Amino acid sequence: MSTITERRDPTPIFGAVANEYYKRGISVIPLVYHEKKPVPNDWSKFADELPDVQQFSKWMNDYSNGNIGLVLGKQSNMTVIDIDLDLTDENNARIVQIIQSALPKSPWTRIGKKGMVLAYQYTDVPTFRIKDSAGKTLVEYLSARTQVVIPPSIHPDTKVAY
Repeated sequence: MSTITERRDPTPIFGAVANEYYKRGISVIPLVYHEKKPVPNDWSKFADELPDVQQFSKWMNDYSNGNIGLVLGKQSNMTVIDIDLDLTDENNARIVQIIQSALPKSPWTRIGKKGMVLAYQYTDVPTFRIKDSAGKTLVEYLSARTQVVIPPSIHPDTKVAY
């Protein structure tokens, strides 16, 4: 008979950094271990409020090894531009330069497997996506009730920290 054991990392991601965000009033949630999927089903409500101390403490205890997601919206006072283009492709790199030239300078950038995420102060502009002629998303403006994976989370495909 075999037993399933919980995976343990030397430094639990959510457990190591989430409290610093929480103390600053920034909504973060646990994500599934090395995934982008939120653990709590009702996570989007944290765009407008922090989880209570009891809920947050439970997450810290039960999901300390999970990745960490930043809930975008009023509570975190953040929104992001997510550019979903492979930066190693020369044509895409030029497109990214054009997109960035049309945007204000971001105080924070996260580079992922393909593309980048640029953070900005929250406004009430709703989420929207820009797609190519084949329907593939190129750029997303992620606003209230969305979330983004933040460092030091582990990317599900590359298994490397953001």
